[in-house]
Amino acid sequence: MRSPEELDTIDWPSLYHAYGDGSDVPDWIRALYSDDADRVDKVLDELFNSVLHQGSVYPATVAAVPFLAHAAVHTVHGRAHVLALLAGAGGHGPEPQPGDEEEGCAQVGAEVPGLLHLLGDDDPQVRRRAVRVARRATGETVPAAVRELTTSYETDPVAAVRAEALTVLTRLDPDPRSAHRRLHDALTDPVAAVRAVAALALLEQAHAPYPADLVGILADAGGNSEFAVDQLEFFPGVGDTDSRVADVLAEDADAAAAVARSWIAQGDIEGRGSRRAMKLSTTWRDRENDTIALLTAALPHEKTPWDLSQLLNAIISWLPSATHPDAALSNNLLPHALTGTSTAKQAQLALGRLGDERLLTAVPDPDPTALAALAARTHRLDHQRLALRHPAACPGELHATLTPDTARTLLPDLKNLLHHRPTPTLARRFGDWGIQDPELLGLLEMTARSDDDELATAAAVTAARLGADPDPALRLLERRLGDNGWCLEEAGRLGPAAAPLLPLVEGYFVDGYEWMRMRAAEAYWRITGDASKAVPVLTALAGPLPVGVRALQTLLLIGPPFPSHLQPHLQHWSTAKRRVVSSYGLVSPGTELRPLDDQLRETARQMLA
Repeated sequence: MRSPEELDTIDWPSLYHAYGDGSDVPDWIRALYSDDADRVDKVLDELFNSVLHQGSVYPATVAAVPFLAHAAVHTVHGRAHVLALLAGAGGHGPEPQPGDEEEGCAQVGAEVPGLLHLLGDDDPQVRRRAVRVARRATGETVPAAVRELTTSYETDPVAAVRAEALTVLTRLDPDPRSAHRRLHDALTDPVAAVRAVAALALLEQAHAPYPADLVGILADAGGNSEFAVDQLEFFPGVGDTDSRVADVLAEDADAAAAVARSWIAQGDIEGRGSRRAMKLSTTWRDRENDTIALLTAALPHEKTPWDLSQLLNAIISWLPSATHPDAALSNNLLPHALTGTSTAKQAQLALGRLGDERLLTAVPDPDPTALAALAARTHRLDHQRLALRHPAACPGELHATLTPDTARTLLPDLKNLLHHRPTPTLARRFGDWGIQDPELLGLLEMTARSDDDELATAAAVTAARLGADPDPALRLLERRLGDNGWCLEEAGRLGPAAAPLLPLVEGYFVDGYEWMRMRAAEAYWRITGDASKAVPVLTALAGPLPVGVRALQTLLLIGPPFPSHLQPHLQHWSTAKRRVVSSYGLVSPGTELRPLDDQLRETARQMLA
């Protein structure tokens, strides 16, 4: 512990923090002793932003530790925040990273003996931060730290202080049996936060499927506001509790669902239950109905705009896979769809995905994306026509659901859209529908002269597929393939007419970017009908990544026999209980919206069959 008088003994300019050398640190530390609370607050902001920027430890941070320890004991204002700086200077996780973080941890550990008395301070926030600093006690200091922390755990009147003292004791107590016994005794503590901390620590030591009594305690006690599970709540030396909970529950789907259900029922404080529900289906297969039901129950609880946006995104993403969406979902979504906030469009899109016609009767001026989703869900001609005729129509989701017969019925609206708001996706779909119409062909040829290379190529290729001269498409493709491979898919759509481009296509077989290799292999097969060169490229890429799923789907289109060494992988991908691909909401071009892992499983099953 060093006083401000000793600040000048340090060569601060030779040290650095997040924004330069440490020459400004001495003045910041001196300012901590001011009687002006506002000035102290501003200086603390500077210190957190510079010497502990986003939790990073720098040489200037390490040098500041003894001075911050003195300030924590002797200043008038901001002592809890000074202790938070010290706790952070000891590093993020249980084991500090080599380098500055390790040195910072050692420096903080050296200051712990002089700070333990703050565990009895009158200010509960000071006591709480002192608990966190005590986490870095080492060597001969550990017995004293354990004694003082035990007193805090047993006698402090503040739940958060007791709960965090128990967390630190669990890691610091040199006697594992004593720590284990203390945790078990805490399971019946009258304070909910203490019971939750104990249950979480014991679950971290257990194996899934977890004991029902521990899961029940975490589910019941963890919904209490005194249990710190906010995403922004960080516990230096331990890690944030939200991540610890997520890591534990990621191993047991039933436990995750039980905890989410209970925490949501208790008010979904800080969105803690919603986050568990959202993680359920990103981790496990066939839990979409559970996820939707849990998120439905969470919707009426008060949310920050960020938390509400995350929740609505999860609902939107999992609805296509949910076979029986909760009946209350539409009613819980509707109030959010009627607000003027940034999340209203998300709520409207979810209503559209549900096929709720109140999107048309109760929502004034619904978002065009939501209208397209409604039409894609209901397949009703009047809904489809409305989505296509909206002044700001963006019916990308609708295109994939239109059959050739429906597209012919809606042809005037589709041609109008192509004329006034053309997109590459719409231009391609005309080729898939195979509609022969002179006016349409003229529109495509006009669109093929667009300054937008992607749109022009899509339109030229579709025109050629519908009977127009393929030369314009070939010229566009040749020019673009010479520059980059982003139009390889279009070359494949052109089919045998793209044969003059084969040397350019084959050149991408060895491209450094895996998506280029995949698209080149697929294009070669579509152009030639010969799979001999495409299959080795696709097989090498097949796997649980977006590009790998697309490669696998192309192998399925090519047909058997499939490479034998894929067999065990296909078996795993088709039967795994956990999601093999964690990304969700991804799609293959021209398909309806489906989670990527669902596509992987379905493709693997079809290949095995």
